[in-house]
Amino acid sequence: MKNSTKVITLVVIIILIIGGMLAYYKVGQAPIDGSNTTSLNSIKGCYIAKLNKDIYSLNIQSENNGNVAGTLSYNNFEKDSSSGSINGTFTNDTLVGNYSFDSEGSHSDRQVIFKKVGDNFVEGFGPVKVISGKEVFDPITSVTYDPKSTFVKSENCAVAFKDSNNIFSFDYNPSFKALELKNAPSTDWRVNTTQPGVLLSKVTVPKSFMPGTNFSEATFTVGRSSDANALSTCSTVATNGEVKGGEKTIDGKDFTTFTLGDAGAGNFYDTTSYRGIVDGDCYAIEYTIHSTNLGNYSPDQGIKEFDKAKIQNTLEAIISSFQFQIQSS
Repeated sequence: MKNSTKVITLVVIIILIIGGMLAYYKVGQAPIDGSNTTSLNSIKGCYIAKLNKDIYSLNIQSENNGNVAGTLSYNNFEKDSSSGSINGTFTNDTLVGNYSFDSEGSHSDRQVIFKKVGDNFVEGFGPVKVISGKEVFDPITSVTYDPKSTFVKSENCAVAFKDSNNIFSFDYNPSFKALELKNAPSTDWRVNTTQPGVLLSKVTVPKSFMPGTNFSEATFTVGRSSDANALSTCSTVATNGEVKGGEKTIDGKDFTTFTLGDAGAGNFYDTTSYRGIVDGDCYAIEYTIHSTNLGNYSPDQGIKEFDKAKIQNTLEAIISSFQFQIQSS
């Protein structure tokens, strides 16, 4: 009996020793520099900040050993907007990078800084000085972080647009600029028409979406007309060089596809227009891709042919998200 007790006691001791050793080695593998497991989580993804009608986006596309690359855009409602690339480093929950951007036809570089707070990034601001034409923080230790400029993690990297009259909505890339328009009736409601209508909204894709290429810009528009002639030919008649294509369903509504190519002075304009009658009006949901002739550039500029399929797919994604808040008559 005593021998059995000794054996049991010995087994228990051995188990405790082994358990202690395992616990020791497990703890020994933990960081000892005060960091936690969040540093192991990738920061790749899209982050969006909404400041009233201004929309900013940070899209981290690659992360390798603390080196970060992606895109950054500031779409301001009533001020100059900018968009471009960001390259920098991410250490100790702080992202410091160079923002290389285009704004109102000019190119610039400046330093930017973001602090990771939870799943989001908060932008920092502080005194700057200009070195070789570039703005940098001086000193960087004086930077403070404004909670109002919090870039929130976005799963699908999209912003919802909804017109104020509650007629339609769609999702778009936050690096694009979307506007609701309240213009007087004109022929601007769709391309290639002499009939009056109203242009309701416009999304602009900047040149910086495809840097280093002959891509110039693209526009996505929504227009409608109640003009009798526009209604009678809405989805049936191709005019002025248009080519009528197949049918397309947009949010359960029937539309007809029309395409148009135009060129002049080394510029190309390719338009895809979807037209159909909804709630008694003729709607034109369309996009135009503007590019330039590669022959316009000298070889040393390194300008390459843009990826037309990529921009088409991006614009078609907007149309796929399109929803009418009204019912077809």
